[in-house]
Amino acid sequence: MFSVESFIHSFSTDAEIAVRLFNKMPEGALDYRPTQGQRSTAELLRYLSYGPYNVVRRIVAGDWSIGKPANEATKDMPVSDFPRNIRHHAHEVARILRAADPVALERELFTFPWGATHTKADGLVNYPLKWMAGYRMQLFLYLKAAGAKELATKDLWYIPKEG
Repeated sequence: MFSVESFIHSFSTDAEIAVRLFNKMPEGALDYRPTQGQRSTAELLRYLSYGPYNVVRRIVAGDWSIGKPANEATKDMPVSDFPRNIRHHAHEVARILRAADPVALERELFTFPWGATHTKADGLVNYPLKWMAGYRMQLFLYLKAAGAKELATKDLWYIPKEG
């Protein structure tokens, strides 16, 4: 069974992998954009630092309207703040979920603006948690395409243990 603690661990791991990737960014990669109309690396980092967290708090609160949209909330964020911001939001996700009623997460329904309705628990997994994995994969691919030739598959999936 997937638990709140499992969710927190997965979300935090994705955040730390994204920070590791950020720290391996090659020169000039912030401006990389695969095609016109797609996010640049800088825009992707801004979104990743806030968007999934914002959706977690909206689902748990049962109110999509709380908080600003990610693009608006992060438009002036210096990209150098990415590690601090994503770690802060991972800690906030842990705090919010540990304070939530686990029965409500399993039983209460939440309808997303695009019409999908899930229990709050399923919504948390199907959207913000999967977004964390998807957007860190996108960051990995952007960095590879922008010249980070030393990145390998292991950089996308795990964090080496320190010392």
